[in-house]
Amino acid sequence: MPNIYSISNIVAKFANLLTRWKLICKLKIKKMQLIADSGSTKTSWRLVKSRNDVKKAATIGYNPHYFTTEKMEASLIAHLLPQLNTSTEEIKEIYFYGAGCSSPISNKIVEDAFKSIFKHAIIDVDHDLLGAARALCGKDPGIAGILGTGSNSCSFNGVNIIDNITSLGFMLGDEGSGASLGRKLVQAFFYRDLPKDISEKFYDTYKMDKDTIFHNVYKSTMPSRYMAQFSKFLSQNIEHPAIYDLVKAEMNRFVDTQIAKYENVDKLPVHLLGSVAFHFSDIIQTIFDERGYTLGRIVREPIETLVDYHN
Repeated sequence: MPNIYSISNIVAKFANLLTRWKLICKLKIKKMQLIADSGSTKTSWRLVKSRNDVKKAATIGYNPHYFTTEKMEASLIAHLLPQLNTSTEEIKEIYFYGAGCSSPISNKIVEDAFKSIFKHAIIDVDHDLLGAARALCGKDPGIAGILGTGSNSCSFNGVNIIDNITSLGFMLGDEGSGASLGRKLVQAFFYRDLPKDISEKFYDTYKMDKDTIFHNVYKSTMPSRYMAQFSKFLSQNIEHPAIYDLVKAEMNRFVDTQIAKYENVDKLPVHLLGSVAFHFSDIIQTIFDERGYTLGRIVREPIETLVDYHN
């Protein structure tokens, strides 16, 4: 006579496995997500089909201060869609964290570009500062700063941004950013403030003249991106005393304008995001030690953490 209890156990286990299989299937075909972290220079993309199926893509940066909806739409079609290799109808959620996405007018430029391509997706456009806070602080209070092509910062309570010192952009601010560092270096070169050896090295590297600078700064649509390229020279020559002093002075300006004025700055960890923070982390650590601040995480790119946050 068959063992009824054994059969019952088998049936129960099979039912449990079937339930788990259905759950896995649901997870696998859950709403496909497109997540982006966009600076003024580049955008990192992740197409999330499931926890274990994430596709990477990269394009130029999409700052709405420099793009119209039509220009962004054309660029997305030309440069992003071929990398995704997925039907736009399958993508149901888009989370875009972007430099310059700080007002309804700016955000609408980006939203409309996405809506014209991804007609079935829910689109959420937020400032890259919120993305930085979520990526760096998680659910804990802290101060989050961005040091990339541009610069910005905020105080985060673990849920929302509760304070933000205004960032005035390339023309009036962006202290500590790649663009500002490049501007300081170019100024020092033309004003003959650099020592002869490093001045000659800079000229040999870029063969720069005033007309080239004027054209790329005053007639280009992306002057900050142009100036930020020179931060690479600073990183490569950071052992030179004049270069070290220039970078440290600029990082002190960033701390003075974007970090030191927050309430409880001496009690909260300060986390930083971006390529400039990553490459000049030793100088930043020295400045924080001198001021008695706590330097937390320095992350070059937040995209992987943002994928975790949304899943």
